[in-house]
Amino acid sequence: MFMLGVARADGVLASVCLLMLLAMPVLQWKGRRNLLGLSLHVQGSHRALTGQKLPMQINLSRCSGMSSSHDVSILIRAGAGSETNGSFPSIHPDAMACAQTFMEMKQRGEISSFLYRIHSSYPLGFWEHHLEGKLDHALIVAPRPVVSKKLVMSGWWREGMAARGASHTAQAGEIRGLRAWRPGDSFKRVHAAASARAHARGQGLMVAETDPPGFAPRHATVMFHSYAADRAIIRPEMFERALSYLSGTLCYLWQQSLPATLVADFDGWLEQSCCSRRELQELSDHFSRIQRRADTELHELQRVQSQLDPQTSLIVISDMPVIHWQSAMMRREIPTIILPVHSVASRRNSPSMKR
Repeated sequence: MFMLGVARADGVLASVCLLMLLAMPVLQWKGRRNLLGLSLHVQGSHRALTGQKLPMQINLSRCSGMSSSHDVSILIRAGAGSETNGSFPSIHPDAMACAQTFMEMKQRGEISSFLYRIHSSYPLGFWEHHLEGKLDHALIVAPRPVVSKKLVMSGWWREGMAARGASHTAQAGEIRGLRAWRPGDSFKRVHAAASARAHARGQGLMVAETDPPGFAPRHATVMFHSYAADRAIIRPEMFERALSYLSGTLCYLWQQSLPATLVADFDGWLEQSCCSRRELQELSDHFSRIQRRADTELHELQRVQSQLDPQTSLIVISDMPVIHWQSAMMRREIPTIILPVHSVASRRNSPSMKR
């Protein structure tokens, strides 16, 4: 446009284009200076679960003695496709700008730092300036607990259980119905949803009526293994799903106040106790670091079973199909409970198979 103005002897056009050319370096310098003196801090939890969103707060401040920053965007990555972003229209010096955001954790593991990228196209969008770096933030991503339906079935603990392996419990049984509240009933048994519906109809409180206390196992052993027969297909996603079932099973047993012991091949068949909240949290953190063991042998699986107490309840979880290792399970006085993992995946994929 400047050359066109000179060729046509148009002084106005040539002057305007010349001023724009002279202003370009100034605008570019202004854009670079827009990101100078910025300080980034991230506040968030140091523990998370896979598949869940981690709330985070991004704090961005600017050094004193400098002009305000405008139109700043931030991208934070935590690896394995987990990322979040935030935007700040204006950041004044000696002031902190905050942005609330969420980051979905897609893979378990331990993270020591976040990667961040601060970018801006201020002032006119002709150039995009950015700053990159690392932000120290320790984060443990554990498997999300999933409780199997077979584990919470009504009467599961009572069916086929030997008398020597069970003890009387004071906890109430399954909920069998609702009734009106009577004097002497504990307010802990009040059913909130049913009471709200009854109150709307002009009635009183409703309580849940349960079965009387019964018997529960004294101890449970949870076994995890990756043994399978030859030519079995190894699927990494099934190992992650099996870990979720393992974590959910231990959480369920702890909620039932039932002492449990974990025996797994990825720990060299070392027995680990799970009787308190602290031990449960330590196992959950441990699951974020483990790797699948690919050399589990049949004789190891049988040896570990023979060393278990015959009066304990045994729960078996594996990332391999049950048909490949079910014959390796030894007969016990208390029946062994097998929690299938592959059957859940096949049910979820059933609509596509029908099509």
